[in-house]
Amino acid sequence: MFLLDEKGGIVSRDVQRAMGAVKCAPDAKAAPMPPCYNQSIQAIQRLFAEEVRHRESERSFTANLTHGQLYVLRELRMLFEATQDEDIRQNVNVLEKVFRGTLTGAVKRELNQLRRNGVTGESLLKRLSDIYYQHNLKDAAAQRSLQMGDRPIPRIICSEAFV
Repeated sequence: MFLLDEKGGIVSRDVQRAMGAVKCAPDAKAAPMPPCYNQSIQAIQRLFAEEVRHRESERSFTANLTHGQLYVLRELRMLFEATQDEDIRQNVNVLEKVFRGTLTGAVKRELNQLRRNGVTGESLLKRLSDIYYQHNLKDAAAQRSLQMGDRPIPRIICSEAFV
């Protein structure tokens, strides 16, 4: 549950606070919706769906990952949490899925080298993107997406506007 301000920013995720905000008298009159209401709701839905995907990828963590994979996944998680840039977050989600899976020996060696060199942040993101394209890992990501296709998609059940 999200409580948003008039500009679409998140005020609170606390259920009790949000539910308290939707209380009104039975005779309260309705008012027209704000002009950008649907865009704000859709932006929050995308944010929530991204968080769900990120949490699922954390939950599917497996113990048979190499030190390089563990390093890369940990650094990607920190980058995801440190940024509000939607493009970076989407890239992190894609790369996390790919580098969590089965990789060739060449890719594993490159990840171990990144770990040994202590590459972090956006430099790491750039290097991982290069590896992604050089080793044609897009096909692996597409295959995993097909396998995950039966998972539920977060949906908006109800929204309220206070005007």
